[in-house]
Formats: sequence, structure tokens, C-alpha cells
Amino acid sequence: MNWFIRIIVLICSMSWGMSSFNAVSASDYVPTTKWPYLYEDFVDGTVYFSKEQKTKQMKLNVHLQNCTLHYLEGDKVMQADPRNVEMIQLGDVSFIYMNGELVRLVKIENGVGLVELVKADLDELNKNTSGAYGMSTTSSSVNQIVSIGAIGVSNLIYTRMRLERNEGKELPLIKKFYFIFGDKIVEATRKEVGKSLGESGKTKLKAFVKQNKIKWKEEASLVKLLAFFQQ
Repeated sequence: MNWFIRIIVLICSMSWGMSSFNAVSASDYVPTTKWPYLYEDFVDGTVYFSKEQKTKQMKLNVHLQNCTLHYLEGDKVMQADPRNVEMIQLGDVSFIYMNGELVRLVKIENGVGLVELVKADLDELNKNTSGAYGMSTTSSSVNQIVSIGAIGVSNLIYTRMRLERNEGKELPLIKKFYFIFGDKIVEATRKEVGKSLGESGKTKLKAFVKQNKIKWKEEASLVKLLAFFQQ
């Protein structure tokens, strides 16, 4: 069964609904290289595991370097294996793995989904990171970010990270939206959506965008586009 179809089936079996997102966009919280997380703290959440749809209540957060799930095991920060996770739910916000990265489910409508990816912008971080001979390197910026090297092996201590969180640099972020339908994943931009369509589809898209006053960088506008993919 297609991975996204499995997610739809799982969601339909739950008493669940989408709502607005309020992690990094809320208040004055800013992720740092010492606290590279989507949420200001680890929060109570539910993990839906792939095998037999088992669930587990845990303290969870989304690490922004590789967009993967971290959880607390006592005072130790651990990383979940993406292959074993079907979905996670933090309050009324849910995330799924797409191409190995956690993305937020904005809305699913008649089998078509809109998701958001938020991740660390390593290129932007590089601009303020000098390597040998004054040159910036991806490895030097990556090394600044507190992370876990191998799944299941961690020396990260939660209480220590909390104390040191403000000692790091502000972590620049990349935010992108994607449409998922069938086995297709398409970035939610005019160019990429247009490329995924034939000539007749492009004409219909142009008319739909004009009629519905679609703004490609606004979440509420992109939700309207879900109806276009169902035509």
C-alpha cells in the first residue's frame, strides 16, 4: 500500500483534525545551534509506529538538521528510527516522514495532502561560519549544531542542553510547502506545480489561480489548491 494512503487510513481511524501551527512561529521562540528544535521544549506527544500501528506516549520534539524525531528517555535525548515511525502527533498537530524528513500535515482532503517542511538552512548558517583559509564549509556549520550521530546512541543530556540553549547562534530556517497526491510529491510553487501538469492542466491551473486569488506563499491560499488536484 502506498505510504501516503496508509497515513490517510490511519488518520481516518482517529478522532483527529487539523489546526493552526504554533511552534517556531509562536511568540519570540527562536531555534539555535545549541537548541535546534522546532518546539521550545520537548512536549507530550503520541508516536504511531509502523508495525501493527502500535502507539506510545512520549516527550517529543522535531530536530531541525535532519528533520527527524527526538524523544526523551529519562534525562537522555534519543533519536527514533524513521523506518519505524508512521506518524507523530503533538497536541492537534501531526507530522509524517516524507523522503526521510518529518513534515507537518497541514490538511488532507479527498486523498490529496498539503504538508510543510521546516529545516535548518545550512547554506545560510555557512555564511557566518569560516573554515580553513577563511572559506565557509558545510561541515563546519553542521558541526555547530547539537545533534545525534547514530540512531540509538546518544550522549545528549536534556538538562544540560536546556541550560546551554541560548549559547548557540540563531538557526536560520528553510520553510517549504508540498502537495502529495498518489505517488507524487510536488513543491507548492507555481513553477513546480505547472511542471507536474500537461498543457491542458496548466491552462486550468492558471484559471483556478486567478479565480481563487491564490498566493503561493500563504498557507491558507495553498489549502484552496487542494480542490484543484481533485478535479
